[in-house]
Amino acid sequence: MMEVLTDIALPDYSPSIPPDYSSTPLPGEQSIQRTPKQTLHRGNCAFTYEEHGMSLTLRGCREEAGIPTFGLCSTVYGEFAPADRKKIVSVVVKLGAYIRVKAKSGMMTHTLFSKEHLLWHKSDSTTDVCPSLLPISVSFPSGYRDKCHGRVQRLPPSISIKNPCRAAITHSLVVVVQKVTCSIFSRTKEVCLSAGLRYRPRVRPPRPSPPTFSSLKIYPEEWQEEIWGLTKGSSNEPLVAQCHLFIPSVRVFSSGDIVPFHISFCSSASFLSSIAEHVKQSDICLEKPIHAFFLRRTTVVIGQWESVQEEVLGVGTIFPSPIAAIEPILDNAETLSWDGEIHCDQSVEYSNFITSAIEVRDFFVLSLFVPPGPLKSIPPQLVSSISHPSSHTPLD
Repeated sequence: MMEVLTDIALPDYSPSIPPDYSSTPLPGEQSIQRTPKQTLHRGNCAFTYEEHGMSLTLRGCREEAGIPTFGLCSTVYGEFAPADRKKIVSVVVKLGAYIRVKAKSGMMTHTLFSKEHLLWHKSDSTTDVCPSLLPISVSFPSGYRDKCHGRVQRLPPSISIKNPCRAAITHSLVVVVQKVTCSIFSRTKEVCLSAGLRYRPRVRPPRPSPPTFSSLKIYPEEWQEEIWGLTKGSSNEPLVAQCHLFIPSVRVFSSGDIVPFHISFCSSASFLSSIAEHVKQSDICLEKPIHAFFLRRTTVVIGQWESVQEEVLGVGTIFPSPIAAIEPILDNAETLSWDGEIHCDQSVEYSNFITSAIEVRDFFVLSLFVPPGPLKSIPPQLVSSISHPSSHTPLD
């Protein structure tokens, strides 16, 4: 039998004082890394379009270059005010994304997605009249089904490019009104009111990059190592050099960030001598036979025709490093190490993406100043800088 205790005197609890939390280090403490706080404000802009006596108002969006702009999976809110309401049979709103490429035969258009939403439809009652104001609420999808590859792709941003050829990815909202023109013969016509939209999803790096390579031993998970071997000819030939690249494992960088990296180059003495022969008559410094840069490759495909445009977004700087991250693996080899920093010299308005007609890819490239030429490239993700003029809006 369980005994029930009653009239138990509870101890006195005095109010506890919460600790004083502060971002300012105390004497003897040191701040290792700081992530700036982002103040996010939802868009509060409104845009009004008028045509054929009709009016369309979009609300709750942000503005970029005078165009209503939306982020990832954003919802387009607004109101539509029709005209000649007694003649209206139905009102439909369409949200879509399209690829437009200028070819020799003219402008080619491909639909990525198109979704419709019925705002109003006339019933069988003859007294049924379209309301004077119809609310609109339609959302962007996160992706679309690529019919060429048979898989779901991330919805690309709105862009307009001139190289390698004139092409664009556009997003628009269209209100289609069906009206009766002749009640006797039940003839109808469609009147449209369209609004061009800008779809610009933003990506925030999941965490800041480590400040320097010296943190490798303290936080090894913050770094990713890539290894490449160099031979004189075919892959069956013995190695003449090996390159070790260490970059932040986050692999997502803001265009305004300074990204650190480390290079360890292990090569035979004969290979270094061959490099020296190439640099005797040039201004190349033998102490820095490697250079690094961010490269953006834009590809436009029309049928069997393909055109490519490459653009250097930023060139890295390297300097000798006292840290030896690897041990020599080649006979009679020397190991040279450099620390480096790289950032984009220009703003990045949109991140990389893939469609069946337009493809944008970013690369972190390592290359030798002299033969055997390029070493390797790594595809990071470059995103809009948080210091972009529109950074007061949310990072969607």
